[in-house]
Amino acid sequence: MTTATITRTLLQKLPPLPHGVAKHRIFDDRLNGFFAEQRATCVTFYIRYVDTRRRRHELRIGKLGDITLDQARKRAEQLRAEVSLGRDPAADLAKLRAVPTVAEFVRNRYIPYVQERLRSASNVEVYFRLRITPAMGNKPLDEVNPQDVAELRRKLIAEGLANGTVNRHLAYVRAMFNAALRWQLIEGRNPAASPGMLREQHRDKYLSPAETRALVKALDADKDQTAASALALLIVTGARRSEAMLAKWEYVDLDRGMLTVPLAKNGKTRHIPLSPVAVAILQRQFARRQADNPHVFPSHVVQGQALEGLRGAWARAKKAAGLAPDLRVHDLRHSFASALANAGTPLNEIGTVLGHTQLSTTTRYAHHSSQRLIATATTASRAWNLLPEPEEQSAA
Repeated sequence: MTTATITRTLLQKLPPLPHGVAKHRIFDDRLNGFFAEQRATCVTFYIRYVDTRRRRHELRIGKLGDITLDQARKRAEQLRAEVSLGRDPAADLAKLRAVPTVAEFVRNRYIPYVQERLRSASNVEVYFRLRITPAMGNKPLDEVNPQDVAELRRKLIAEGLANGTVNRHLAYVRAMFNAALRWQLIEGRNPAASPGMLREQHRDKYLSPAETRALVKALDADKDQTAASALALLIVTGARRSEAMLAKWEYVDLDRGMLTVPLAKNGKTRHIPLSPVAVAILQRQFARRQADNPHVFPSHVVQGQALEGLRGAWARAKKAAGLAPDLRVHDLRHSFASALANAGTPLNEIGTVLGHTQLSTTTRYAHHSSQRLIATATTASRAWNLLPEPEEQSAA
């Protein structure tokens, strides 16, 4: 180690390092902490300082040739001033370097976090792996900006994805950055806070009473009575497909008329009320119960497991009942809610039966028939006593 005034002349006349010596440091006698480190192939400038907690740091400024001596000295003076004002440049740099890329954060922290908390974690993983990470995965979290999110949105739309699918991608990106902000990995505003959600056109498909009866008749005649019974249960309970297919006999109480779902979509336990028709369906299924299988609707293939799917029975029943080919299993839940609404059931009760936590969700399912809407509109005329007398109606 040497102490001297670091000048351009000094640096130009540095003697070669002695044999076996890897480096030699020259500390400037004009600026405290500023020094040049000579190695066999280069000279690099540093600043040494002590932070407010009395910890010593050495911060690399740059290599001679990439920067000049004057630039290095000026930068050292700036860093000394920052330290005097209470900042820790080395800590700031370490924090900046510690910010992971989107891909690293998603892989190492966000997906494991989601897997612990969300039943839909597999969907989240697929969305990131197929589209979100390829679009912005190489950028550090703190460098992603609203323009990057807008570009992702543009790509998703150009790919021809449905509006709802685009919105789910954007919602997952927003949730990811909310987590990064909450864990203090980044600062500032979420770049996906306002991602430009698209308008979603919800399907308006539900069965009429006649179509429902035709579907039930077709299911009664289907060759796969296990899958047909599962579908019939969905019709008369409004349960979600997974709630029926994963049901176990230990969760069924036929005496009380209740099917318990230990872990519903909202992460809580819920109870599905069973009408006499639903109880009859389960009683018939109980008569076919497999002693070595705890599931209400057992697999035909794997011993002890639940039924794999409903696709075959669903396709056959739709065709036999003359229903639209694009009718979905989930539309049975939609139809159940609409039937309750048309019967005058209060929305809060419908929501309880369906396991909704928000009334707005129930409102989406409640489609009223034109006859019920006409009857409702007639209420005002009846209140004003504007309806024709019965004799006048008979004459008409």
